[in-house]
Formats: sequence, structure tokens, C-alpha cells
Amino acid sequence: MPNEYKFNAKDFYRILDTQEKQCRLTGRELTPENTNAEHILPLRKGGRHEFKNICLIVEPLSKLKRYYTEEEIIHLAADIIEFNGSKFGYRLSKTKKR
Repeated sequence: MPNEYKFNAKDFYRILDTQEKQCRLTGRELTPENTNAEHILPLRKGGRHEFKNICLIVEPLSKLKRYYTEEEIIHLAADIIEFNGSKFGYRLSKTKKR
């Protein structure tokens, strides 16, 4: 494929700066050692492999982000907190949707 996008170190550091060294989903601090690049809209959901569709996240979320949208991950996380959060001192409350 001509002009196929290749993600490189320059792109990594550009996105890292844009995201202020924070994971797009958790807000946790990102370093080159704990960070993975994933598609904002996963390829299997119609996303394209291009710079504007790449985000950085902490490594433990990489496999989820590869296959699921942010909204799907948030709903999954809410279900986990609602079901098991009290065991770890967490509870969930939903705000009105804007």
C-alpha cells in the first residue's frame, strides 16, 4: 500500500506531550516503559491506522483498548465497580447524562 502510515518514536513523543504524559483512559502517568499506543476507534470498529486515531494508554489496558471503544470500556469498568467495588472500598454513582 503506498503511503501506508508507520507509527514511530517521533509520533509517540508528540502524542505523549499532547496527552500531558497521562493515560487517555485512566489519567495515570505515562512513561516509555508503561505505555502502549492503541487506536482511538479500534480497527475492527471501523477505525483507520492513521496518526489522528492513535492514543497512548497504560499497558494493562492495551488489550481492552485494542478491541473496544472508550465507551464500552467505561461501561465494563462501571459494571466491575458496581459488582465488586465494595470489596475494595469503592462504590459507584451515576450522574445525569448531558
